[in-house]
Amino acid sequence: MIYERPFVQSWGTVRSFLDLLFPSQFMLPVSPVKEDWRVQKLIDLIDSDPANIRWNLEQICKQLQLCMSARQARRLFKTCTGIGIKEYAKKKRLDVAARQLQTTDAPVKAIAVDAGYRHVSNFTRSFLKQFRVSPIEFRRIWRGRDIAA
Repeated sequence: MIYERPFVQSWGTVRSFLDLLFPSQFMLPVSPVKEDWRVQKLIDLIDSDPANIRWNLEQICKQLQLCMSARQARRLFKTCTGIGIKEYAKKKRLDVAARQLQTTDAPVKAIAVDAGYRHVSNFTRSFLKQFRVSPIEFRRIWRGRDIAA
């Protein structure tokens, strides 16, 4: 008796296996989660004034009539955007601050307060983390770009 190694065929991903079993004509169209209206409402709220969002997500969900808990809102937001809701708001606040640094001569402390930070050191740390330069360096680099252009 001669032993032969068994032949194992790979079907690839689960999705490709299901496509073999059930052709696309029988499959129901799956709507992407990225188009969820509840997430869009949260994004619109954050984008409208990122510095003044108060983080009681339960109340925000009730206010926007999302009919979901804060935990569900956080999960859905992260699923749709790939980033947490607080991280998204922080990024938006820092983007607004960067725009202010580019367009105004306001002191960094005033911009930090406008962005919702109580302490300039926290603002500077967050700004460094996102843009890899301090707010003062950012302004200096941006101004140098305007002069060279």
